Amino acid sequence: MTSRRIAVLAATALAAASTLGACTSGDDDEDPQAGPLTAATGLAPDAGPTYARYVALGDSFAALGPTDAPTSGPARCLRSTANYASLLAEREDVGELVDVTCGGAETTHMTGPQLAGAPAQFDALTPDTDLVTLSIGGNDIGFGAMVGCILQTPRAETGAPCRDRLEVDVTDQLDALGARLDGVYDGIRDRSPDARIVTTAYLPLVPDDGGCEFVSGMSPGDVTWTRHVTERINMIVSDAAARAGADVVQPADAAERHACTPATERYTDFTGEETGSHPMHPTAAGHRAMAEAVGAVL
Repeated sequence: MTSRRIAVLAATALAAASTLGACTSGDDDEDPQAGPLTAATGLAPDAGPTYARYVALGDSFAALGPTDAPTSGPARCLRSTANYASLLAEREDVGELVDVTCGGAETTHMTGPQLAGAPAQFDALTPDTDLVTLSIGGNDIGFGAMVGCILQTPRAETGAPCRDRLEVDVTDQLDALGARLDGVYDGIRDRSPDARIVTTAYLPLVPDDGGCEFVSGMSPGDVTWTRHVTERINMIVSDAAARAGADVVQPADAAERHACTPATERYTDFTGEETGSHPMHPTAAGHRAMAEAVGAVL
């Protein structure tokens, strides 16, 4: 990959980060859409859905789907109608979907507004909500800053320049994340005491070992650090879910479907060019696999 191509990708990723985190007015304010229902579970016609009201909460790993799919809600949320929540809502045992996921969301946006047209995500929770999915924490620890640094670091760099620049802040935020997640679960329970909560772990971008052209352009120390941060945030997410009595899921083959695998097999993508997905986010296949993983525990 040429240095010019790296620069273009850096600009694209930073522009996306700006879009996801923007707090300006002027966004369209559409109501969340209910997903279509299809025969997927073999329920008797008169049985009705097992989960009548499903609320999807979370950040860009939940919100962003294929780039050619329509979006709903504020434009800056990039909330796809083909994300895993929308796919899950196609099951016959899932009724109304209220999707309030939004790119750039942090734990604070569960209880406070994020941008124009995107009020606190918890506003969607009601006493009769009986299913909740949650993807949150990556933006709290500075995922966007990590991505921007990795893309902007020259290929000739050795060592771990991004780790050296960001590790203290990222580690501090990781240390604080567990308590923040505990508060998120408490808030869900307070508002929707009977809801089944399913938390989705973060799909990996970088393989556990080895790599590919994109990874070879990263500083070796930053590759190791990226793996460590991904592993640690998923451990924190899983531990918090366990404390709250929530299920935590990830596709069983997620570790083998990282962004270095062939385009048709990837659950995540570095650039999105070959998969029609957003850079550094899940692909359409990743969203399908996550919807299946959630459905498997319902």
